Amino acid sequence: MRELQGAVRVEGREDRAALFEYEDGVVVVVADGAGGTGRGAEAAQGVIDAVRRLGWSPEVSTWVDLLGRLDSILSPGQTTAVIVAVGPTRLTGASVGDSEAWWFDGLTEHPLTQGQRRKPLLGSGEAVPVGFSLEVRGEGSLVLGSDGLWKYVRWARVPDALQHSPQEAALRLLESVRYPSGKLPDDVAVVVCRVGSGAPETPVP
Repeated sequence: MRELQGAVRVEGREDRAALFEYEDGVVVVVADGAGGTGRGAEAAQGVIDAVRRLGWSPEVSTWVDLLGRLDSILSPGQTTAVIVAVGPTRLTGASVGDSEAWWFDGLTEHPLTQGQRRKPLLGSGEAVPVGFSLEVRGEGSLVLGSDGLWKYVRWARVPDALQHSPQEAALRLLESVRYPSGKLPDDVAVVVCRVGSGAPETPVP
C-alpha cells in the first residue's frame, strides 16, 4: 500500500465521512444526507456502512454497482455519495450528487467527480452513479468534501491548506467556511489524504 496520511472532519447532523485502511489500499467516502427528506442522516450513514462492509476494491464497476444497489434501498432517505479507492497507481471510485473529490499534485487540480449527476440523489430510486479513474504516480493530496465545503470555500485556500498536515489541512478547510458568528452555512464533511509516491493523467469515465 502507498504511504498515506489522512484526516476526517465532520460538523453537522446530516453529513458523514470515513476513511478505511486495507492491505491493498485505502477507501475514502463522503455522504451528505438531504435534510428535506426527513431521513437524510440515516441515508448518509447507510452509505458509510455499506462501504465498510464491502471492503477494498480497485474496480470502478464495484463502486458504481454499490451505489446503484444503495439507490434502491436507502429510501425514504436520500443522500449524495462520493467514494474513492486509493491504490498503488490509480484512484478509482464513483459518485452521485454534489459532494466532490479532487486530486492535487502540486501543479494541477484534477476534478475526479466532474462528470457526476447532481440529481436525482441516492435513495430516490432514479440516481445515476458515475464512475471515474485517474492514474497517479507521484505524490499528491486527495480532498473529498460535501457541498458545505465546496460551495463556500475560497478556492485559493484549498492549496494553501494542503501545505500543512492532513489533520491541519482538514481543520483549516472547515474553519475557512465558518461565519464570524461561529456558525457554518451548511453541514460540512471533509477528508484530506496525503498520498506518497505517482503524476496524474486524464480521468477515464
